[in-house]
Amino acid sequence: MFRSLIPLRTVPPLLVLLALMAAGCASYSYTWRFRTDEDLPHQITLTAPADGAWSSAAIFQLKVALADDNATQVLGQVTQRDRTLVFTPQFPLMAGQTYRATYTFGDGGPAALFTDYRVPAKTTAAPRVTDIFPSGQTVPANHLKFYIHFSQPMQQGNLLQQVRLLHGNGSEVPEPFRETELWSPDGRRLTLWFHPGRQKTGVNLNVELGPVLESGGIYHLVLSGKWASTAGVPLGLDVRKTLRAGAPDRAQPDVARWKYLPPEAGTRQPLQLELLESLDWALLHSQLTVETGEGQPLAGEIAVSGQETRWAFTPAQPWRAGDHRITIGAVLEDLAGNNLERPFEVNLQAPTPTGSAAPRHLPFVVRPR
Repeated sequence: MFRSLIPLRTVPPLLVLLALMAAGCASYSYTWRFRTDEDLPHQITLTAPADGAWSSAAIFQLKVALADDNATQVLGQVTQRDRTLVFTPQFPLMAGQTYRATYTFGDGGPAALFTDYRVPAKTTAAPRVTDIFPSGQTVPANHLKFYIHFSQPMQQGNLLQQVRLLHGNGSEVPEPFRETELWSPDGRRLTLWFHPGRQKTGVNLNVELGPVLESGGIYHLVLSGKWASTAGVPLGLDVRKTLRAGAPDRAQPDVARWKYLPPEAGTRQPLQLELLESLDWALLHSQLTVETGEGQPLAGEIAVSGQETRWAFTPAQPWRAGDHRITIGAVLEDLAGNNLERPFEVNLQAPTPTGSAAPRHLPFVVRPR
């Protein structure tokens, strides 16, 4: 298996074919041919001639990298299929980028062969950042993550080159982010984490580098204007979100304090919840469901507003009179990662807070009009 540093993402598939033109292992001649194939994943293949075979003595090494940064290699794997060696990137090639495929042989073959290929850039509008959650400017000093929404699928694999965190005075906060990239399947939403090891009191990175945010501090989350879509078009201008760090939050959400306004039967009035604090935007869409009293889920649409302090559910069909309930998953969490089951941080010198992984239920009654 061949591994390297840059992952790629889905664009029209590319097949790079290197044909071995002469049999035997002592001398080689090669032709390069590029073609696109919508039905294949991106692959780079090396094929022996019909009357030849791979020599057990031959040494084969394949490297694929950005042409202008040959040290930064493409993440993928090499497999053998009959007479063909196939390199398959973990993610497809990025539009507008030039890649260099380098093949190295031993046993009397050439020291190295390489070819460059530029993935065509698509003609399209520039991408935009449509939302950043949490939507408010004030976050707890132990805040954990952001959800960044784009208008188009974005290029992946070089996250730390595209995002920065600055102090209010413009100096850069060192190593604030978790390097792992977490994208939605359509490539339009990035979950960007502050490094949990920086934000959890007493662990190595927190002790060595300190927390990412200090209470009372002003910060700027900056997304590079050079960040390009999978079509190869950059954002154009830096995108900046200003943050103010409040006090750390180490308390679990308390659903018993939530306030709700039940709707009337025969209407499609939204069921409204006041959450009394900002909660995780994505989990508010996945961890709250509305059910009948017997536990049958209701179809409908969720809306989150008020800097993620308000939640509303509009049913697909008019409400029926009778008992209902809101079911809340135990992994629902606040901006600091405290969920219903346990807080993000646990004081080992104090009693461990008790919690349950079972969902919580808030009953309500839909009354006749």
